[in-house]
Amino acid sequence: GAQVEEFNERHPKTHFLHAMSAKLAGGGPRSDEGNGARGVRTSLDFVPLACAGVAFTCIVFLAIALGENDWVEGTALHEGRPVHAYVGLNHVKIGKGENATTYAFSDHAFCPPGPHDPIPKSWAGVETTPAAVWCASAGAGTGGAIFLWLGFLCLWVAFALSLVEGLSDAVGFAKAAKARIAGAGGASRTWHFALIGSWAVSWGFIFLGMVIYAAAVPDSLGWGPIGYEAAFGLARLTFLLVTAGTAVITSKLLELWHEELLVEALSDLYDARGVRLALYALLFAQLVLFLLVTIGGLEWQALIPLFALYYLDTDKTNFLVVYVTLVLMTLLFDCIRILGLPRVSLMEGKEPFAESIYFIIFLTKFAVLALFGVLKRDELRASRTTAAAAGDDPEIAE
Repeated sequence: GAQVEEFNERHPKTHFLHAMSAKLAGGGPRSDEGNGARGVRTSLDFVPLACAGVAFTCIVFLAIALGENDWVEGTALHEGRPVHAYVGLNHVKIGKGENATTYAFSDHAFCPPGPHDPIPKSWAGVETTPAAVWCASAGAGTGGAIFLWLGFLCLWVAFALSLVEGLSDAVGFAKAAKARIAGAGGASRTWHFALIGSWAVSWGFIFLGMVIYAAAVPDSLGWGPIGYEAAFGLARLTFLLVTAGTAVITSKLLELWHEELLVEALSDLYDARGVRLALYALLFAQLVLFLLVTIGGLEWQALIPLFALYYLDTDKTNFLVVYVTLVLMTLLFDCIRILGLPRVSLMEGKEPFAESIYFIIFLTKFAVLALFGVLKRDELRASRTTAAAAGDDPEIAE
């Protein structure tokens, strides 16, 4: 396209290096070439609607997180006995299972009004969790909830504006709404800043809400440290999705990316068949599963599938080598983690869900490695067939 040619003219050295690396690192003939499916053109017009879907998903996740009681988990003390406790933004749940009892901070059962002694620096000799701990938990929940609710409201605005942007070319009322927001002159700059701003403001409020909560919540409820639970993890997942949505919609509206290159990559995805299509499906499924694992904690392994996806797009074998090396390295860590898990009946809170997803990811790694083996075998056969048809030495082609 014109953008690519202009980029090559301005950066001849970069163009030369890309060309040389493609020759040196490129693989053999693609196994899905010649199937008559290639050449389908795509566009990025779906991006605003996709971002609207992400915004609505974030709204659902954040609404669930704000209503749950398991933001942090710890062990409190009552008359010298340890008791399990889940602390939310507005409530605390004492006990487990059917014997659990939920108390609202507003009832002042745990945090009565008036001055309180500070949280003790040492818990030696303390038989009952002091009121200062519960008051600090209530304050952390109130401070965090204010900003999270503001982010929740801004997400609705981001959802509505993204939906209007996605439907403006096909639906009359969406086009009219866009023109009204942009102004009588139809200034696209005003509309773009309104849409990007709604995403950015929601990102900022969610960021502040989670930081304020993490900074204000007590380190212990009386016995050992606290741990972040499923609701906090769901809010963390929401933050990651909002970050991705903000980056994508900003890049789309302000044209911060080379759209021709992205369209070419999407065309390669849509045109994929057979083994290559199965690899795309499994790798994207892994990325989605790694997002879900975020409820339990961030996983650096989520970056590994990106190497494989880049290989499928460019056929540069060095990225496949990096991917296979990293996957083989992580298999040991995965086995140690999985074999060290307790029985499901002994797991609590976010553990059963997060570890189940992690085990599914572990199984998909073997499927991806096997499919890459089949893909390289097919490409080797295609290379030999091409060399034989041209009358070249198969060993050279190989």
